[in-house]
Amino acid sequence: MSVYGVNLGKNKEQIELVRLIQDNNTKIIFATGNAGTGKTFVTLAAALQLQEDKQYSKIVYARNPVQVGEDMGFLPGDVEDKYMPFMGPLTDNLENIARMNLKGTCSGNQKKSLIANKVNDLLHNIEVCPIAFLRGRSFEDSIIIVDEAQNLDLTALKTVLTRVGKYCKIILLGSMNQIDDWRQRKQEKCDFQKVIDKLCPQPYVGWVNLIDSMRSPICVEVDELLSEVDSNISYIWNKENKE
Repeated sequence: MSVYGVNLGKNKEQIELVRLIQDNNTKIIFATGNAGTGKTFVTLAAALQLQEDKQYSKIVYARNPVQVGEDMGFLPGDVEDKYMPFMGPLTDNLENIARMNLKGTCSGNQKKSLIANKVNDLLHNIEVCPIAFLRGRSFEDSIIIVDEAQNLDLTALKTVLTRVGKYCKIILLGSMNQIDDWRQRKQEKCDFQKVIDKLCPQPYVGWVNLIDSMRSPICVEVDELLSEVDSNISYIWNKENKE
């Protein structure tokens, strides 16, 4: 199966994610999975395909600007300048999509130039928005993609989910082993998982958990091994604070 020039092969979870995105009756979609399983990549490809097919006029990409590790402190510039460092996952995935679209057409510097131009064209079709700026907005005829949703609290998730208009679709992406917000890490279940559990029985909601990694086997093994360490640290932290 392919979507927007991206060949999904026989990855049944990615194929199911595309099916849910293409299903007009599924308005809210949750996609979970470890890092590198293609959540953002496949979602963007499917959304761009729907936009190209004139089923939706706008794609909105939103994520919370949560920093990993030590805070970088004040960032200069306006809102767009401050937010752009967090857009790496979006531009990286668009670059990969552009590369697959242009596969076999040319090589060398010409291909690099064509890829850069394609990425710029794709970015013009996507509205980038911080989660905090979604409050008070209403979307129509739009696909809303919320990345790194595992770091959002219940208030933010409710704000996002209630932006959905009559002709909209919202897709929330998250990895349960990449929770950077300590308010979420100290809970047995993060708010994102609680929202999934609560909404999944509804007929307009779909959920798929991606399994196969698109990255190297070493990345997968390191992710799994360090997730075990992280789980032990979180368990000890929670136990000490409860006592």
